[in-house]
Amino acid sequence: MFVNNEITNRGMLARVLRKAALEVTMDERKSWARSIEGAVKDASRSSVPLRNRVARPVVVLAAAPALSAVAALLRDETAAVSRESVDAVRRFMTDGVDSPLFGRDPLAARRGADALRRRFVAQDTAPRTRESVQQHSAA
Repeated sequence: MFVNNEITNRGMLARVLRKAALEVTMDERKSWARSIEGAVKDASRSSVPLRNRVARPVVVLAAAPALSAVAALLRDETAAVSRESVDAVRRFMTDGVDSPLFGRDPLAARRGADALRRRFVAQDTAPRTRESVQQHSAA
């Protein structure tokens, strides 16, 4: 008699690995927060020559307030952060082709950073809204 437990164990392992890949660790969140803060700090210092910079300081500084808010939300251990939100931060901070942070338009960078911040704020307030609706309907 042939019992193929290996297939079911692989399936369970694959599910566990997929679930773990979707989880966002606090270390990853802090790493992206440090990246954001480092980019803003580098843009505000004039010690780095302009020719050695990937992003224009004027553009980064235009997005700095919203980016600082995103960094604070990433560091907040009580805030829920989804994989999609962290991926959006990664794209905004590293995608030299599509991210407005690497362009020439400070207004576009500020709008992009504001959209990124709104993504975190909307995500953070959504569970509270559902909880408050459940509490009101129970009362």
